[in-house]
This record gives sequence, C-alpha cells and structure tokens, in this order.
Amino acid sequence: MNTENTTATTPRKSSAGRRWMLAAATVAAVGAAGFAGSSMAGTDGAGHGFGMHGGRGHHGAMDPESMAKHVDKMIERIAPDATAQQKARLSEIAKAAFTDLKPMHAEFRDAHKRLHTLLMAPAIDRVALEKVRAEQMQRADAMSKRVLTAVEDAAEVLTPEQRLRFQKHLQGRMHR
Repeated sequence: MNTENTTATTPRKSSAGRRWMLAAATVAAVGAAGFAGSSMAGTDGAGHGFGMHGGRGHHGAMDPESMAKHVDKMIERIAPDATAQQKARLSEIAKAAFTDLKPMHAEFRDAHKRLHTLLMAPAIDRVALEKVRAEQMQRADAMSKRVLTAVEDAAEVLTPEQRLRFQKHLQGRMHR
C-alpha cells in the first residue's frame, strides 16, 4: 500500500489566482457580451443605437474604428502602466475575441426570434423549443470558452503586479 502524499508534488494555483481568473472571466464575458450586443444593435434611422429589446444601447451599432477606440480605452483603464508592446498585444487579444464573438451574438439574436415565433404559434412545439434551447446552451459554452481564452491570453501579457492592480480594479467594479 502506497502511503505517499502525491498532492505535495502537484503544483496548486493559489486561491487568489483562481479568484482573479474567475472574476476576470466573468467581467470579460459580461463586457464581451455587452459589446457584441451593442455592436450588433440596430439604429433608429438617425444613427442612434438601440440595445436588446429596443432599449437604448450604450454604444449603438459599433463600426470597427469605434470598436478599436473602445478597446484602447479599456486597456488604458485596466493597465495604464503597460508597455507599448503589452498594450498592442492586449489590443490584438481583445479585438480578436470581439470579432469571434460578434457572429455568435447574432446567432443568439436569431435564436431568440425563433423562440418567440415558436412560443407565439397556435400549437406549442416542445421538441423545437428544446432544440433551440440546446443550441443556445452550446453557443453560450462556446462564447464562454472564447472569453476565457482571451482572459488567459491577456493574463499572460500582464506582469503579476499589473494583474494584482487589475484584480483590485475588478473588485471595485463588482462591488458598486
């Protein structure tokens, strides 16, 4: 019988590191979903954007140039002391994630319309509703994975001190 403690040799992430990653992933997911939603939003004909369900959107329909400016402002707020190389890499990571998430959000919107149509039909098609629900869950999982990859990539770009400051920034935003 082997009584050796094998967990002593297995490196463990600190609980603070896990909390930071979870908080960053949550904020990134919410921010990416919000960005994707606002960038996919329609306009009222006068260039004023509307968010989901007809409410006023924060950014309206965001063109690539506006999205790039928004990303740069976010990076400046999150890591003001980052080097030019770090900022460029963070910008690449964020823009790639937004680009990847944008069509997924459009698919969410289309599925929402399908659900509405199915629910307003004279007869409720439970099989079709379940199919759309299952597709939405797969899509949400794919979005979550993409956001987590972006957060992991961004965390590798930042120094431990910058990640700590970012964690404090996130905590301040989460407890408003």
